Amino acid sequence: MSAEARQAFARQAKEAFSGLLLAAAEALRVEVRLLDLRGEVIAGSGATDRGVAAPRLRAPIEHRGVTLGQLEAIPGCPAHEPLLRALAEQIAARFGGEQDLDRIADRLGQAYDEINLLYRFTRIQQPDRSLAENTVDLLAETAEMITPRLLILGRADGQPLQWHCPLATDRPQALRWLVHAPENLAAVQAEFARRALRPEGPGERCPGALLTPHGMIDYLLVPVRTRAETSGFVGLFRADQEAPLETGEVRLLECLAKELSHGATYHRLLEELNEMLFSTVRGLVAAIDAKDEYTRGHSQRVYHISLLIAERLGLPAEELQAVSWAALLHDVGKIAIDRAILNKPGRLTDDEYRMIQTHPARGCRVLEPIPQLRGILPGIRHHHERWDGRGYPDGLQGEAIPLVARIIGVADTYDAIVSTRAYRQAGTLDHALAEIERGLGTQFDPRIVPVFLELAAEGALAALTPEAEGNQAAA
Repeated sequence: MSAEARQAFARQAKEAFSGLLLAAAEALRVEVRLLDLRGEVIAGSGATDRGVAAPRLRAPIEHRGVTLGQLEAIPGCPAHEPLLRALAEQIAARFGGEQDLDRIADRLGQAYDEINLLYRFTRIQQPDRSLAENTVDLLAETAEMITPRLLILGRADGQPLQWHCPLATDRPQALRWLVHAPENLAAVQAEFARRALRPEGPGERCPGALLTPHGMIDYLLVPVRTRAETSGFVGLFRADQEAPLETGEVRLLECLAKELSHGATYHRLLEELNEMLFSTVRGLVAAIDAKDEYTRGHSQRVYHISLLIAERLGLPAEELQAVSWAALLHDVGKIAIDRAILNKPGRLTDDEYRMIQTHPARGCRVLEPIPQLRGILPGIRHHHERWDGRGYPDGLQGEAIPLVARIIGVADTYDAIVSTRAYRQAGTLDHALAEIERGLGTQFDPRIVPVFLELAAEGALAALTPEAEGNQAAA
């Protein structure tokens, strides 16, 4: 047992066990003492005057396989042994409990510091910002907490490093030399890249030293990982003249590395999720086209026209994204409609028409289980509403109709007119534009129709017709 542990046991014995030893002595009617490993009395019921010949009974005090001391009864007899051993176990347990509490308190203190750091980091890490923006702010925040240390972010792929530190003129010359020319850090980056390429990869901490024209620099690097891949590192640097790195600074560096790892992993997963979602959408659109032979390419054209309108209206990026997805998927509900109805060459019966009118609501039910698409459901559900309130499925009127749905409504109607359907031939571009203009203020939003007509006058819609697409394919 270490000297520190012996001192802790002796201190606790005097403070906490004296009363317990006295109570045991009164119960057993003997003297009970606590001895250290050298046999010296730490605490007890009193000094004995019984002489060396007095019979003694001893029980070891052990905790987790380590002997802390001994419990002694004078005079002792075999009948006292079970009680003495039980008392020794209780003392060991109480000492162990105090030690555990001290360790827990220390860990709680560390955890508090880390939670405080993570709270500060969480205020910076915003999922709607780019990884680069979050990274720059995380580095700046960390540099502020460890001023005046030099903090560096490097990448295993050899990209330029980023560093943060108030490098005033009174800072060590070696540190100013290090960051004033990027090539001076090349050796550090190359060494980390070499370690990262090992089969086992770098450890949690990578210490090192760098000789500069102005003296030695010590550094500590901590890897930043994206899943199992080591993508870079963060490092603290100190010149010989500066104080050694403290434990708190190292923990902060490790917290920063973990936060950067979480951010990089989140953005990687987000990219993969968007790619998977896009593949799903393309599959759904293909399924729609496969059911209705007369509307092949319709969803893609409505998507392009809707996006042109939304961009001309000056909608922000988030709403442009909603327009894109909703336009692509506006007819997804037709998956649930009988192919015979969709491709019927003659007039639909009332029941068949009512079935067709269910496709916006059916489309919402198809997409609702996908959390990332729930925000576009209003645009899909209401793309057949009319400005005058005579549309379906809910008879919404005017501004009550979501803007995305109003945009898609114009694009959808235009493409339907210029496309061949089972029950009629395709209309001309002039006829389609005249129909859209006629619906201004009754079927369509009065603000959107002029924008659409303006795009048509500029020739932006010329290539967005089935006929134009067919000519391009033939060419």
